[in-house]
Order: sequence, then C-alpha cells, then structure tokens
Amino acid sequence: MIKYSLQCNNLHQSESWFASSEAFEKLKSSKLLSCEVCGSTSITKSLMAPSVKSKKETEVNGALLQQSSRKNSLIEELKKKIESTCEYVGDNFAEEARAIHDGESHERSIYGKTTIQKAKSLLEDEIPITPLPWHDRKSN
Repeated sequence: MIKYSLQCNNLHQSESWFASSEAFEKLKSSKLLSCEVCGSTSITKSLMAPSVKSKKETEVNGALLQQSSRKNSLIEELKKKIESTCEYVGDNFAEEARAIHDGESHERSIYGKTTIQKAKSLLEDEIPITPLPWHDRKSN
C-alpha cells in the first residue's frame, strides 16, 4: 500500500491509499479517480514528503521508552512501600490528616483519597500532605 497526496486541475487537494504506483496509474487512465470537492477526473499526484525515521530519532524514542518503563517501575515500588508501611484511611483522608495534625488522633503515616478542595484546605492550614504519583482505576 502507498499513500499519495492528490490534486485536481482546480487545485483541490486530498490523500488516498493505493495498492501500488501502477494501480494509481491504471485508475487515473481509466478516469476512475475524481476530486472529492468538485468531481473533476483530472487528478495528479502532488509532492509528498515520505515519513522516514532517522537512526537518531529511533534511538531517542527507544531511550524515552526505557525512561518511561523505569519511571513506572519506580512508581510501582513506591506504591508497594507506601501500602506496606502506611495506614489506608480511604475517603476520610482529609479528616484524619487534620485530626493527626491537631493531636486528636495518634500520629502515624496515612494515605487515602480526598477532594481537591479539601487538599487545598489542608495545605492552607499548613498541614503537610503530598499527592501520590498514581491513580487507582477500579472498574465496576
């Protein structure tokens, strides 16, 4: 398969796929190609830059994939560490963090869920919290 940029005699442009260069020429000579805009059957191939990846681009893409994979591994390690050493308080995170800060609950490391508004309120009250670099996506 080959993709060509096409142009009619009225300068309308489009793109289309063909089985081969010969297939394009056969359709053109049989007047089976027409402009999508005006219906003209006077169609030519216009200049088209091929999509060729350089060796450097391929190397950069490979390096980025490795970095992404390493980052995902580090995040997974962090998640396991937090889950094994901290208490999960679920949707009560903001309330429990405030209670710990105010001395109303015993001090310990916790994690859980909260709204952005409640997180902002904790930060405004100088209660130290940090977002975790993952999002649990559970489907029902």
